[in-house]
Amino acid sequence: MSLHRIFTVEELATDESFRRWVMAPTPDLDRYWQQWLQQNPDRAGVAARARELVLAVHEIYKDDLSEEMLRHEIGEITRIAGERKAERRVPFYQRAVWRAAAILVLTGGFSWLYYTTHNTTAPSGKGHEFTSTNEMLVKSNSSDVEMTVLLSDNSVATLSKGSSIRYPRQFAANERRVYLTGEAFFDVAKNPDQPFLVYTHETVTKVLGTSFRIKAFEGDNTEMVAVKTGRVSVFPKTEYEATGKPSGVILNPNQQVVFNRRDNKLEKAVTANPVLLAESTVVKEQVFDDRPVTEAFDVLAKAYGISITYNAETLSDCVISAQFGDENLKQRLNAICQAIGAGYDMENGRVVIRSKGCN
Repeated sequence: MSLHRIFTVEELATDESFRRWVMAPTPDLDRYWQQWLQQNPDRAGVAARARELVLAVHEIYKDDLSEEMLRHEIGEITRIAGERKAERRVPFYQRAVWRAAAILVLTGGFSWLYYTTHNTTAPSGKGHEFTSTNEMLVKSNSSDVEMTVLLSDNSVATLSKGSSIRYPRQFAANERRVYLTGEAFFDVAKNPDQPFLVYTHETVTKVLGTSFRIKAFEGDNTEMVAVKTGRVSVFPKTEYEATGKPSGVILNPNQQVVFNRRDNKLEKAVTANPVLLAESTVVKEQVFDDRPVTEAFDVLAKAYGISITYNAETLSDCVISAQFGDENLKQRLNAICQAIGAGYDMENGRVVIRSKGCN
């Protein structure tokens, strides 16, 4: 790495060598970065701000982020902290500002940030408390099988190997926003008043309720969105965030769009690969012939690697007969619940069955 390279705060904070120098310095690292500071004395302030940003991110996230998500988080934190610096005259180098911006990204709230940029002590009092519903969760799939992620709005994300998703424990009232790195199939619960947004490195996908697949791995030259049901709008991320009326592409069933990172444009086409439109690459065939419904729920939970909770005593007289092939998780849950007059919700990463029992 050249000693004459000019870094921004964000570039320094995402540079692996710089982060290691801040968190776990070695003689070689210290020698290099001290030389860089001597060669670039005008960047001392930038280095100081980057150092505080690295410390703030480590304090909040405890390094529990992939490289791609780390860059995204630092970019968001830098943007938010910059906005707050412009709004209020606070020392930009203080870690409290960075930590506040990190908290904002983590929780999606604003009162904590306002408080911290005016005070250096921890927030207290009811007006500045956060409940667990504001918490952001991260799921990463390092296994060879798909991972099922249940969202608080009864939507389901099926993560492919090597993929990660970040989402709130409870969605905001005006929108449902998640962040994806890698590949996932989404089965989104319909809610016209609460758009569902999937952010990747290059695109933003907006839906009201539909099923679709996104493939957006960091090392690929393209990002892809393929639609199975409903209608999906896809936008270049930079344009979506920079303008009030971004120009995107609208997709209908069996259509897909590819974002070419090199050309920075979206290309729409018909989906040629039917596998892209399946929730899972593995067919989970299930047959229940006059079986207790509790057994069906247990088999379903095991097949999808999820938790399904129910009152065994209430459901003791409930039996079902059903055969599933290419139905997805929600279709199976809906069919079983309809058969016994029950309902379900997705709470804290599990399915909760609501039933008054069977006669």
